Amino acid sequence: MASDPFVFAATGDAILAPSVSELKGREGFDTLCALFRSADAAVTQVEPVLVTDETTHAALRQVTDQYQYLAPYPGAIMGTSPDVLDDLANMGLNLFTVASNHAFDFGETGVRSTLSALRERDLRFAGIGRDLSEARSPTYLDTDAGRVGLINATTSVPPGGEAGVSTSAFEGACGVNPLHVEWTYRMEPEQLDQLQAIASRIGIDQVKGEWLRRENPDWQTDDAYYFMQMRCAPTTETQPPGVYHSIHERDREALRAGISEADATADWVILALHVHQSRGGNRNTSEAPQFLEEFAHDCVETGADAVVVTGPHTLRGIEVYQNRPIFYSLGNFFFQEEVIHRMPASVSQAAESEIPDVRGADAVSEAESTVAHDADNWQSIVPVCEFETDGTLTDVTLYPCTLQPRAPRPRRGTPVLADGDIAQDILRTLADRSAPYGTTITVEEATGTVEIA
Repeated sequence: MASDPFVFAATGDAILAPSVSELKGREGFDTLCALFRSADAAVTQVEPVLVTDETTHAALRQVTDQYQYLAPYPGAIMGTSPDVLDDLANMGLNLFTVASNHAFDFGETGVRSTLSALRERDLRFAGIGRDLSEARSPTYLDTDAGRVGLINATTSVPPGGEAGVSTSAFEGACGVNPLHVEWTYRMEPEQLDQLQAIASRIGIDQVKGEWLRRENPDWQTDDAYYFMQMRCAPTTETQPPGVYHSIHERDREALRAGISEADATADWVILALHVHQSRGGNRNTSEAPQFLEEFAHDCVETGADAVVVTGPHTLRGIEVYQNRPIFYSLGNFFFQEEVIHRMPASVSQAAESEIPDVRGADAVSEAESTVAHDADNWQSIVPVCEFETDGTLTDVTLYPCTLQPRAPRPRRGTPVLADGDIAQDILRTLADRSAPYGTTITVEEATGTVEIA
């Protein structure tokens, strides 16, 4: 074990353009950066693709899919300058995760430009790679408190964005480390019988194998019934009618193998997951899905010292499981919406016709319309965790941040430490959302403390 106590800090999604340097010297921002600089390891999620003038748009297929939060999606092609990495590193952040539903917004070209930008700066990152082996591999950071291993994967897998397996015959495709999620529709047995009768009558069962074998080669050994591509199963005592998620077993085992490798190689292991799924088939809500809770426990048991979830753009609860913190979502860290780089004409046209103005039609000013946008987009938490040298978690201090929704555009979407009523509101919201996990958060003036059992 390491010779010094370990201090670890984390953030949510960094959706930013290179406009951070002007904030140096501002109260609330410098103090936030000091938190990262004083930590041994500080991790953030880089959501946009890092593009240059040579990065062309891929011929992206627009996908609107009920099963995952997928990109490309009308109005949400994310690309920004590689210079944002310099801003983030100067803030004191030293671990970067990049697997997300937006990682393939510029196709393989964008993945390669992101890889180049990170490597040119010698930054430690995880979640994407030149092939599947590299995307799944942990990255390591040596600190005074010992070596830190970081693993990153996404359950919101962009279409065609999974990294591919390299063989002696050909090189695998670059992409993300995928953690595929299966949907199951549970219903009463008589309803399941009706579906099977319909499928038999119109010939679905005779052709569905062609659809399924490409996405789920193990479907024939499954005990569920597939109606077209929908996995259906009867209700049980613990699973009433509803929509359920589960992780594909091969991806689960691959990620657990990565955690075990990092646990054997490093003193501390951080698992970061990008997850948009919520309970009941929803997405981007404050309720973490059951499959994520179960998998986070599994990962802690395998060797993860902390689990950090990004993706849903909202605060979710905190759980301390086996003396290890699990952050089910820290919200947005940066939310500079102008980060959307450029959009193909077909996407722009779809956005104009299909995507409503999310800022609120009744607002009397741009600033007020921005505030009308989902309030959770503009608040965040930065946790700072302290571990003794023997691995015991001793302290989790929570620093609430506001992303300044009412500020002028150059500063809007940039985090500063919150104070006063804003800090209290954020902390109380997080305390309420953490209570179902048996977590008690003591709210002070502008910070919160997680009670460690």
